[in-house]
Amino acid sequence: MLKYKEDLSMAERAVLDYLIENKAVLKNFNVEKIAEAAYTSPASVVRMCKKLGYKGFKDFKIDFILSNAKIEIPENKEYNDVILSKDSHYGKTAIENNIRILEDTLKIHDPKALHQAAESIMRARKVLILGKGSSYLVCKDLEMKLRRINKMVIAQGESHEQLVDATFLNKNDVVVCISNSGKTKEVVSSALLSREKKAKIISIVKLGTSLLAELSDIVLYTTSLEGEFRSAAMTSRISQLCVIDALFTNCAYIDIDKSVRMLEKTFQTFKKYRR
Repeated sequence: MLKYKEDLSMAERAVLDYLIENKAVLKNFNVEKIAEAAYTSPASVVRMCKKLGYKGFKDFKIDFILSNAKIEIPENKEYNDVILSKDSHYGKTAIENNIRILEDTLKIHDPKALHQAAESIMRARKVLILGKGSSYLVCKDLEMKLRRINKMVIAQGESHEQLVDATFLNKNDVVVCISNSGKTKEVVSSALLSREKKAKIISIVKLGTSLLAELSDIVLYTTSLEGEFRSAAMTSRISQLCVIDALFTNCAYIDIDKSVRMLEKTFQTFKKYRR
């Protein structure tokens, strides 16, 4: 950005200077608010973004926040990746790793945050669950569980569809973002849009500092033994599944009698159509 600063007009430079000096404000600001704060026009903000090489303000905003976020994901050097290490006891080691991660997940269990998240989900007009890759599989599991107690939710894993669904959110809606790193660009983009729409954001992320956690109203932390380079999402996925099971249980207990009735109806439906 500093490299191309000389190409900017005075008004555009004023915008860039303001953002560099006030990095933290951008995630809560739109074009109009930034223009007002920098004493310039919305058109100058957009022109600045394009002169810096971005398609528009949205692309600039995401890149700027990611570039300035202090993302610290703790690495566990003791983890034995059963594929990459070519461990001869691979089957047993995989199970031992999963047992270990469940014990670690239990240590950071936060009943208060889980209950707050559950209350928000069960009160919401609409619930959108977002994730990519293996985290999306966890999204689908949570969707399936909530639908069985008659809570209509959408699990979305395709980037464009995530943005489409987030476009129509409002303050009565909840977005559940699932990402091990907390910095998956597509999920962060949708979280930023959801924040603009005033929806409540619940994130399920690995313990540590991350942009997604900073954007969220409620954070449910998971644990993971894998580093960034890994053969597959193993312990991270197990921890995520564990947390969503706890979340689903809390959701069911918001009105346990009704939840049991809904589960009975689901069971009867399956029983009827299995014949």
